[in-house]
Amino acid sequence: MLREQVGFLKQKRKQKQHANAPGARARDRPGGNALVLGALGVVFGDIGTSPIYALREAALTSHSNASAEIMGLLSMILWAVVIVVVLKYACFVMRADNEGEGGIVALTALVRAGFLRAGRSAPRALLLAGLAGAAMFYGDSMITPAISVLSAVEGLHEINPAFGAAVLPLSTGILVALFLFQRSGSAVVGRTFGPVMALWFLSLAAVGIYRIVLYPQILAAASPVWAARLALAHPGLAFGVLAAVILALTGAEALYADIGHFGKRAIRVAFFVVVLPAILLGYFGQAATILSEPGSGSQPFFHSVPHWALIPAVGIAMLATVIASQAVISGAFSMTSQAIELGFLPRMRTIETSHARHGQVYVPAVNLGLCVAVVFLVLFFRSSGKLTAAYGLAVGLTMLTTSLQMLAVCRKVWGWSRVATALVCVPLLLVDVLLVSANLPKIPSGGWFPVAAGALLLVVMTTWNRGRELAARHASHGESLDAFLRTVRTGRHGEVVPARVPGTAVYPGSAPGMTPEALASNVQHNHVLHRTVIVFANVSESAPQANEETRVDVRDLGAGCYEVVARHGFVERPNLPRLLAAVGGKLGEWRFDPADTTFFLPRDEELRPHASRDISAWRERLFAFMSFHSASSAEYYGLQAEHVVELGVQVAL
Repeated sequence: MLREQVGFLKQKRKQKQHANAPGARARDRPGGNALVLGALGVVFGDIGTSPIYALREAALTSHSNASAEIMGLLSMILWAVVIVVVLKYACFVMRADNEGEGGIVALTALVRAGFLRAGRSAPRALLLAGLAGAAMFYGDSMITPAISVLSAVEGLHEINPAFGAAVLPLSTGILVALFLFQRSGSAVVGRTFGPVMALWFLSLAAVGIYRIVLYPQILAAASPVWAARLALAHPGLAFGVLAAVILALTGAEALYADIGHFGKRAIRVAFFVVVLPAILLGYFGQAATILSEPGSGSQPFFHSVPHWALIPAVGIAMLATVIASQAVISGAFSMTSQAIELGFLPRMRTIETSHARHGQVYVPAVNLGLCVAVVFLVLFFRSSGKLTAAYGLAVGLTMLTTSLQMLAVCRKVWGWSRVATALVCVPLLLVDVLLVSANLPKIPSGGWFPVAAGALLLVVMTTWNRGRELAARHASHGESLDAFLRTVRTGRHGEVVPARVPGTAVYPGSAPGMTPEALASNVQHNHVLHRTVIVFANVSESAPQANEETRVDVRDLGAGCYEVVARHGFVERPNLPRLLAAVGGKLGEWRFDPADTTFFLPRDEELRPHASRDISAWRERLFAFMSFHSASSAEYYGLQAEHVVELGVQVAL
């Protein structure tokens, strides 16, 4: 299987070179403006609304509105955005797309494929780092909607203090409505929210320019000297402020995670042309307001807005922060779909929301789980200021694991030298370590939530991955398909020769060349073999899409029996009826007839302990629980219930 993956990756690189030809690029351009607008509505809501609370928290941390300190804070935010968002993510990490797919799970798959190409398995520590990053991204997906919407709705208090009592119920209602809207799909959500976010960035830039014109001295903070002065004069303060500075970087991971939704070009165009100038102008305008209007540090965003425009500013901020939640929600859907196909999560019901573009999916279970967690956070913490303690740590840990994975990408995928890898990756790792370290003191006051949620999800993913590995090992050590068919056809070892009955039986399995448990169980107990038997082996690749030329291999086993080995990428779903209809011409005179075909699927919730105890008892029980409650194989393979027979089998772990 490892050799197959290596060959597959070579073919995908050839396809990518062909796709980058001038003619191919011209074909990709139609709809580019729509993708840019959609990216504004889905990808940049999080980082685009950070100006509402990031500088506020930095100023509150400093406990001073002195010019030197505010200039230093602004300089730290500016250069953090430049280093982390621009250089690390937009220019560096986004290069590491896995054949057009991004996100920490796709990055982990890319790293694994790079080691396979070098002839060895990826270190377990790197796999764990990738899964830890994925778990923390889920934590980020829970906190972002809560803090974003709360921070904007709190603007009602600036309009009239009497409105303060409505903040919690209104925030909760808005968030529930947002999650109900997710079933429409990211394409519809992007088209709906894109124009609103364009208006948000325009207004953010306009207010920033207005304040900069009134206090042009603030432009001097563009020099990193101000950040260096603050660090040298007040090192403890500067380190503590990093915990607030990271709030300006939230949503950076979404640039990478949402590549599969909109493509790198659309995301980069939207970021450099619209998003980056707008948010920087917004930060500079707020800092100018703090320095020119004493007492505005408690809510610099809302104080920056002219008084006559406060009500519409609160309204557009509320809309924008609702959209901010979309970046991580859509990223969580994509990551879940990828993790399922790569064997890191149990099967869940996944709905493709776009027939034109792979990767745009809706996962009802994840949507419900995030909704419950977000509502809990709003009601538990009750203010955006308290939620910032939980926010920064989740973001920082995700960024740190991404940097660790990029070390392996540079060496094993891109073939960089150790010196070049160190020169690029080590400084980025140091920045991430500083940001995470600055947020560690916040664990008692809120940082415990993403750590606890991430740890729980990491246990789930590692348990499922380990359980599937052991189940696959058990399957690979079973009886070969050739030997099994020779035995049942000749009746050797005193076994009853099965009767041949009309129709077609399809037996999905996981290990090519091996006998599926359902086939062995059916022959053993029912003593029948259909006239046509198709053993289907499903192989998931470490790339998003399989090569159509090598997607399916067919082997004639004789006497009406065939083995079909089908490959699919981690953004694809193996639709068995469609696949059988396509390969019918390769199976002699047989043609797929749904009315004459029965699919025999295993129910593997009964797990039999293995004598070697390769997995602890509590993990075995957890794996059994997840297996029992995972989506049915019939739904996963796109089968109708009336064409399916499920057989109970035992899986040794």
